[in-house]
Amino acid sequence: MNVSPILLNFLLAGAVLLGLLICFFGYRIFRFVLAVAGFIIGASFVAGFGFTLTDGNDLLIIIIAGIAGGLIAGALLLFLYSAGVFLAGSVFGILLFSAIFEGLKVHTSPILYIVPALAGGILALLIQRFMIILITSFTGAWAAVMATLYFLSSDFKPFSPEFINSIGENQTYRIVFSWLALGVIGFLSQYIIFPKKGVNVEIAEPSDEEGNLE
Repeated sequence: MNVSPILLNFLLAGAVLLGLLICFFGYRIFRFVLAVAGFIIGASFVAGFGFTLTDGNDLLIIIIAGIAGGLIAGALLLFLYSAGVFLAGSVFGILLFSAIFEGLKVHTSPILYIVPALAGGILALLIQRFMIILITSFTGAWAAVMATLYFLSSDFKPFSPEFINSIGENQTYRIVFSWLALGVIGFLSQYIIFPKKGVNVEIAEPSDEEGNLE
């Protein structure tokens, strides 16, 4: 897929800004994050299905189908909030499980991914605030770091899987360290800035009647 350098730079800059926004304000804008994620997933799936049906010959149908699928999926995740939280936790559990075993160079059966998916989804429902902050901070940090890498690299191919595989070991360590550092900063920022739900931080002033009682 060929993308003009100017358009690609705009897309990457937008990805960096969106990643930082999610990293530091993901808990506050989580419904928006769900809607965007649903739109991307739905648009990708339906557009791919339309591409298969038309053999890629009717671009207009593919675009319309992708937009329609994205809007429907985004609306579903926006209004089915608990389902969106469960899905976010499930995806996070799968990615974490995959990253651990990929780092250990251990091959696993696809059926084993059911366990981290269920565990992540259930945890996201049980401890929503903690998990939403955790998911958004590290997901946003990853998007910002990877988009920055693409933006700064002189010969990047962001739509080619071989580009990621060509990254050297030392550069991989720097990427992982940058991601973890930014994710931790984002997590601490969100956890400290946003008060817990149900906690009233205002101090009630005594009423005049109470003050006059002797």
